[in-house]
Amino acid sequence: MTPSHIALWIVLGMALVISVVTDVLRRRILDVVTYPLMVVALGVRLASEGVGGLETGLVSGVVSGAGLALVLVPAALRGRMGWGDVKLMAGVGAVLGFPAVMAAAAFISLVGALQAVVTLLWHGAVWETLADLVRRWAVRVRWMQEGAVDAPRRHIPYGVAIALGTFWAMWWQHDRLG
Repeated sequence: MTPSHIALWIVLGMALVISVVTDVLRRRILDVVTYPLMVVALGVRLASEGVGGLETGLVSGVVSGAGLALVLVPAALRGRMGWGDVKLMAGVGAVLGFPAVMAAAAFISLVGALQAVVTLLWHGAVWETLADLVRRWAVRVRWMQEGAVDAPRRHIPYGVAIALGTFWAMWWQHDRLG
């Protein structure tokens, strides 16, 4: 592992910790954290590896960052996820590059699913959530009218899942490089 990769991982770790704290306490992932993360990641990749290709350099960071961010764009467009989550995912992808970004996507998804289940259990909202899911499905197949689907929204700080899944991917990548 090169010194530039170690530096990027340190910057990423600090950005993730800050994002978890602000997401849990204020329901925000800050632009002042995500934009510099993306810029530093791409700058370091360009300076240390050049333009590169899919697995190295600037191209790897851009493709991985855009790809990981695109995973959350549909949810953000529907208001189910914040744009800060999308930008943090872009920063994670820019730092990790390919193929580690694939592991990050899988691990973040797994941690996010577990976090959602634990949150629902904690709030005692499993049956309410399943009923809401059935109501939404019934609206889609036109068995119910649109106004029938008005369940309360719960805040699940996805920054936690992004951080834990990314740390898991970093451990996996480090262990793999060995």
